[in-house]
Amino acid sequence: MKSVKIGLLTIGQSPRKDITHEIKPLISSHIEIIERGILDNLDLVEIQKLKPDKGEIPLVTILRNGKEVQLGAEKIDSLLPNIINEMQKKGKIKGIGILCTHDFHDKEYSIPVIFPSNFIKFLLKHILKINRLGIVIPLENQIDMVKEKFQSNKIIIQVKSPYSQEKSWEEIVDYFKKEKIDGIILDCIGYKIKDKQEIQDLIEIPVLLPRLILAHAINQLF
Repeated sequence: MKSVKIGLLTIGQSPRKDITHEIKPLISSHIEIIERGILDNLDLVEIQKLKPDKGEIPLVTILRNGKEVQLGAEKIDSLLPNIINEMQKKGKIKGIGILCTHDFHDKEYSIPVIFPSNFIKFLLKHILKINRLGIVIPLENQIDMVKEKFQSNKIIIQVKSPYSQEKSWEEIVDYFKKEKIDGIILDCIGYKIKDKQEIQDLIEIPVLLPRLILAHAINQLF
């Protein structure tokens, strides 16, 4: 089968080895992965300018050195089109997977661009039909945004960053059990396969992991 170049675009800096080492083995062998980060060519002063303004939705990612940073969603949204177009033209890329679960504004692109949030919402609405949804997010100040994102569902939210040690999965699952939820979303690309596995050892309900959904979507489309 002829090889196909597919881009993986992180809102932080590439390479995102913490993600790609888990999903590359799941992606078809004829697909060549090209990584790019929105912050790749920016210095610390320029990155600081992308921090969330007051009232702006914060997104969390990591730099190449592993440092966690917060970025303004609107600022990142405005940078996406130019970077996607540049990746297509310079890299002869046939499609791009976005390494972020934020619900970015709909735009038209000349190649397929996979936003994990679109697939997650489709699964919730048309396949799983979950009544009470448990959502884990990285930041406390993302709660209002997540409520709007999943407004068609009854949601219960817990906060745990994928990049730092906070409350345990056992604590979170115990809380979800009390709330009688029947499905869980780990709503950040940073959550790992081992996080999903640890949760599913504690509770027997669907647990949606965005990086796995992204890998399967890439296989189906390319």
